[in-house]
Amino acid sequence: MKKKAETTITAEQRREIASIASQIAIEKYRKEAEQAKEERRDKRLHNTKLLMEKYRGFVIHSQSAVYDAAQVRDDFDLEELLDIMNHSSEVGPRELAVVSVQESAAKTRILVHHIDRMLDYFKYCCEHSPKPEDARRYRVIYYSYIAEESEQKTFQQLAEEENVDISTIYKDHRAAIQQMSALIFGYID
Repeated sequence: MKKKAETTITAEQRREIASIASQIAIEKYRKEAEQAKEERRDKRLHNTKLLMEKYRGFVIHSQSAVYDAAQVRDDFDLEELLDIMNHSSEVGPRELAVVSVQESAAKTRILVHHIDRMLDYFKYCCEHSPKPEDARRYRVIYYSYIAEESEQKTFQQLAEEENVDISTIYKDHRAAIQQMSALIFGYID
C-alpha cells in the first residue's frame, strides 16, 4: 500500500495564498470593469453615428407624421378605413388618433430638437476654436449628415476641398463623432 503524502499549510502560507488570490481577483475585476467601460464608449459612438446617419429622416418624420384623422383632408375612403379598423360609427373622423404614431412623432421631435441644439453648440465651438481642424471637423459632420442630400459630399470630395489626405478626414470624422457623443449623451467615463 502506498502512503499518501500529507501536506500541511502553515498559517503564513495561507495568508500568502489569500493575498495573491486577492490581488489576482482585484486585477481581473479591474480589467473587466475597463472592458465594460470601453464597450459602453464604443456603443455610444456607434449610436451617435447612427443618429447622425438617420438625422434627416428624423427631421422629416417629426414634421410629417400623420397621427390624427384631422390631418387627413383628402382621403375620401376615411369612413371605409374606419370600418376596416372596427371603429364604431359613434367615433367621428376628427376623434380618431393613432396614439403610438403620435407618441413616436413627439419623441422624435424632442430628439431632433436636442440634436439640433447640440449641433449648434458644436458648430459654435468649432468656428470659434483657434485650431483649423476643429472648423474642418464641423464641415465633415455637416456635409456628411446635415446638408441636403444634393449638397452632401464624400470623404474623398472633402479631402480634396480641404487639401488634406483622406485619412485626415477619417480622423476628423471620428473625433467629431466623439465630441458629438459627449454632447448628445453626456460625458461617460
